Amino acid sequence: MDHSRDYALILPLRTGDEGHHPPLHGLFEDGDLVAMWELDPTSSGPGWNASECREASVSLILLYCDPGHRNAGRLVSLWLADHCARTSRPPAWLRCTTLDARLAAHISGTWGWQEVRREGGRHLLQLAPEIKPNLDLLVARPSACAAPGGSARPLAIARDDQL
Repeated sequence: MDHSRDYALILPLRTGDEGHHPPLHGLFEDGDLVAMWELDPTSSGPGWNASECREASVSLILLYCDPGHRNAGRLVSLWLADHCARTSRPPAWLRCTTLDARLAAHISGTWGWQEVRREGGRHLLQLAPEIKPNLDLLVARPSACAAPGGSARPLAIARDDQL
């Protein structure tokens, strides 16, 4: 897989000022990029009301999944819920917004997110952080890549370094 090409496709969608983007996170399988995402830990994202914005939340502002990996979005959602729940100050919610009704239905029906409401053409969705026991059997951090003594490797590796 050509990571430079994948990054070039995503770059125009990124948020923030030129050169000042939050880090991209990635999910890899056997060295191939399966999904990449961008988080904003400072905002709920567009469309959330003042009361919701006062709640501690992390906004999923960009997600790309390789169409060849049907369950990549679900795996990313599981990893995000687990990762956020394990931080020293977990947010109350992971939040995202989409304009596409079919995508919103897929995210809520397949990935486990809750659709809070539709407002101004936007579908507002949220997911509670939750520790997922044994998720490390499916997704590992890079330091866990070298499985000791021939034991089974995780199916995917989540990286949060710069891509």
